[in-house]
Amino acid sequence: MARDYNDVAFDNMQGATKNKASNLFRESKYNINSSKKERAGYDSRALNALIDMWIGDRDRNQFKDIDFNRYVELLKPSLFEERVLAREGDQKLGDFFLDIYEGDVDQFKASAMRAPMPEAIGE
Repeated sequence: MARDYNDVAFDNMQGATKNKASNLFRESKYNINSSKKERAGYDSRALNALIDMWIGDRDRNQFKDIDFNRYVELLKPSLFEERVLAREGDQKLGDFFLDIYEGDVDQFKASAMRAPMPEAIGE
């Protein structure tokens, strides 16, 4: 029996999107079920979480002399996950990260960078 053209097209699409770019279309609560107002709130909460991490690292002389934007670029998913998902991590932030972003660190960071940046960040 011949395969349906739709099945073939779907299989080809899946094969073509197995790389990192497929994360752009992750079916998270943020992407699928959130209103514009809810997304703005999530963006702000994600930004505040990353600012808190940056300030903490800066105060401990880790990532010394690195501005916030560069910090976000350099923040590896493994370090972020360790801080929010480990037993000793920030459980509330970990739950937020998993519930809203489905564990996608890149999406979390991109969301944070959509929020209005406080003026004091550059100081």
